[in-house]
Amino acid sequence: CIFKIKMPSEVHVDQNYDKFDAWTYIREYYGKLNCWHRNPLKNLHDFFTSHFQRGANLKVLNYGCGPIVAFEASLVPYVQEIVLADYTEQNRAVAKLWLDKDPSRPDFSALYRYVVEELEGREPGEVDERQDAVRRLTTICSCDIFQDSFIQKGYEGPYDVVYTASCLEGVCSSMEEYGVAVSKLCTLLKPGGWLLMSVCMGTEEDTYCINYVGSNKFVELKVRVADIYDILQQRCGFERESITVKPLVRLSPEPLADNFECTMYVIAQKAVN
Repeated sequence: CIFKIKMPSEVHVDQNYDKFDAWTYIREYYGKLNCWHRNPLKNLHDFFTSHFQRGANLKVLNYGCGPIVAFEASLVPYVQEIVLADYTEQNRAVAKLWLDKDPSRPDFSALYRYVVEELEGREPGEVDERQDAVRRLTTICSCDIFQDSFIQKGYEGPYDVVYTASCLEGVCSSMEEYGVAVSKLCTLLKPGGWLLMSVCMGTEEDTYCINYVGSNKFVELKVRVADIYDILQQRCGFERESITVKPLVRLSPEPLADNFECTMYVIAQKAVN
């Protein structure tokens, strides 16, 4: 997920998202399958298999998808529509190359093999079928969380599931802004719908962590477990019992971000009434 960010004055980083290159990001972060991919792929697989029956005809939004079209691999048996939303034109263009099966498209087949063969125990020949199914079910649109109309017209939902991964932390300069952003996403949910978030956490001593794409640095806001409960209960009206926060272990032996401690996976169900 890439948006423009309002940088806090105390963080001295060139946060110019015009310098973000989708192809560099794919090459550096998706060159080979690792725990950074396995954890969210397994979390999504476990969520959909435990909460829904096959053929549930769900409508699912991935808000801040970046140039990646792979985390939808587990969704196919459960959905009738997948919407990908991202801020930058380049990210959407690269994702569209994959959706259109363009010869120059990025290769995400290793992530699909992990889901189809390892998590689901299916035959290797079904990997290509799964990718083609995602292509048939998926559309892509623009978004900007700082606007009143924060998703392209016609894609306002409501959705059964809204998913966002390491996205809002990368654009919000304070917990106040982050809370407003999360509350906006919750308005896209149907009553009884589910919010899924994969959220970066820093150490107790640090407020931000730094990600690199090529030689460029991009800042992410640290979010604590207590922040998540406060935002979802106080701002979004979720009941505490409907919120599950599962901290994950470090995703790779090598740090993928400075001051990066772990990731937490958030599952929260919107009240029916």
